[in-house]
Amino acid sequence: MNNTDHLELLLSTFVTQLPTLLVCFVAGVVILGKWKEGSKGSLWALLGFGLAAFLCFAIPVAQTVVQDWNIHRGHTAIESGYVIAGISIVWSVLRAVSYALLLIAVFAGRPTSPPATFGVTDTP
Repeated sequence: MNNTDHLELLLSTFVTQLPTLLVCFVAGVVILGKWKEGSKGSLWALLGFGLAAFLCFAIPVAQTVVQDWNIHRGHTAIESGYVIAGISIVWSVLRAVSYALLLIAVFAGRPTSPPATFGVTDTP
């Protein structure tokens, strides 16, 4: 695999991340633009979208490195499959962490209110 192949593989895997990267970029701009008006959840949202954006770069780079490593080491298809499956699990866990951070952002800073009593009045 030469440098042109590396670049082609990197760009082709990066292109699949562009929709997610675009959403993360827009979300980051909105969060930072509304920072003073935002709740405590703004930090959690920024962390969640930041991690997701980081993964948009890390996944293609890691896939390219792993692919090159597998080819140069002369691994069998089964060995390569194990490596790719292992790294896919790591990406999946990190994506789940980014979603968990966004879930925390939804609920962080919300005021706690007493349970609503529908149709019941407090007057004697």
